[in-house]
Amino acid sequence: MRNRNKALNLALIGMVAMTTACSGSNPSQQGAKEEEKKEPIKLTVLQYLLTVTDEDFNKLIAEPVKAKFPHITMELVRKPANQSFEDMLTAGTFPDLMLQANFDIYKYTTLGLAEDLTSLVKNNNVDLSQFDPNIIQTLKSYGAKGELYMLPLYSNPAALYYNKDIFDRFGVPYPKDGITWDEVISLARQLSRTDGGQPYYGLDLIAAPRISASMMLPLWDPGSGKAVLTTDSWKSYFEMYKSIKDIPGNQTKGIFNDFEKNKNLAMMVAYNRLTQLEELHKAGTAPNWDIVTFPSRKEAPLVKETDVSGLLLSTNSKHKEEAFQVMKFLAEKENQARMARRGLIPVINDPEVTKEYGADLSSLQGKNVQALLKMKIGQNPQPTEYEEIIKDVINKSMTEYLKGSVDVNSILRRAEDDANKKIAEAKR
Repeated sequence: MRNRNKALNLALIGMVAMTTACSGSNPSQQGAKEEEKKEPIKLTVLQYLLTVTDEDFNKLIAEPVKAKFPHITMELVRKPANQSFEDMLTAGTFPDLMLQANFDIYKYTTLGLAEDLTSLVKNNNVDLSQFDPNIIQTLKSYGAKGELYMLPLYSNPAALYYNKDIFDRFGVPYPKDGITWDEVISLARQLSRTDGGQPYYGLDLIAAPRISASMMLPLWDPGSGKAVLTTDSWKSYFEMYKSIKDIPGNQTKGIFNDFEKNKNLAMMVAYNRLTQLEELHKAGTAPNWDIVTFPSRKEAPLVKETDVSGLLLSTNSKHKEEAFQVMKFLAEKENQARMARRGLIPVINDPEVTKEYGADLSSLQGKNVQALLKMKIGQNPQPTEYEEIIKDVINKSMTEYLKGSVDVNSILRRAEDDANKKIAEAKR
């Protein structure tokens, strides 16, 4: 009798277990069903200043988010050139999220358009220690009281790109990782020449304020609140920049066209051009290029500025909690690895995510991709909401200085005075 009761009990337990299994109490299945029950929402993401292709947006953001959160649809919104943020607010079209570089955070915070993420980070148990500490410190420096307005997604790859065919043509050895600015300029002098009626340029670089940021030159003094440009470091920088532009035969027609299309620029110092070179590779028109590390300063080998892109949360969003869940998800290991395969540098401290760096870009196969991963991130100088004013003055001052009619000390004094006058006007 006992054996019959025992057998009956076992049978009942088995039936209960089968019923439980059939009822869908499996956690993953249950979670999927709960997702299906949620009200569908659309989250819009603003693209402004950053280069973001539809393909990258879909593969790196929209599709992974849809797989994780079936009720959420992501939509990329490109800011019209003739429309201001105020216009978008009036029209009710300002997005839920903004995909931006850290240098542009003030474009939103000064207008009250970016949400402080501090409480959301805490309430959702986001571990900020997973990120490079210099990244978090730099991002918090944009808040008057250490507020965090951006969750980083990737670091922007910076490199010295070079055309192997031009080096081969003139018998000049290729540059190597760890190259300094002095060494780059020396190579540029050897490669700036005309051969067979075709001019070849040794080196070009992007706008002066952007390159100065890579050297982490302070734009202002936080104590006085004024621009500070009459320093030895700024003097050295202006002189170095001019020495490149003054190399005989090195007067380019346009950095990207000459390197990527005309193929008569030997070297270019630039940030992420991998998307453009991938497109040229697929079209069969890319130059025979490779990369080495971004030019270093002697006093700080293989160290560059914090230059990350990430997401800001709009204070106008009606779906802040859902939007933050998306932000948190995109910063996780699986998505960081997905971005790495597309040539974007991960921001979390996990060597696993870079194992297949660049694997999804056919143009990177056989290239020195490790050059993009060797650069260490330094903490940027304290930013200021008036830095766009200062950068604009630097650009105009450099243009005047390159003409050669004014000495460097005079040009920097004028620049500092002009910047401070404009800052004072902006404060009124």
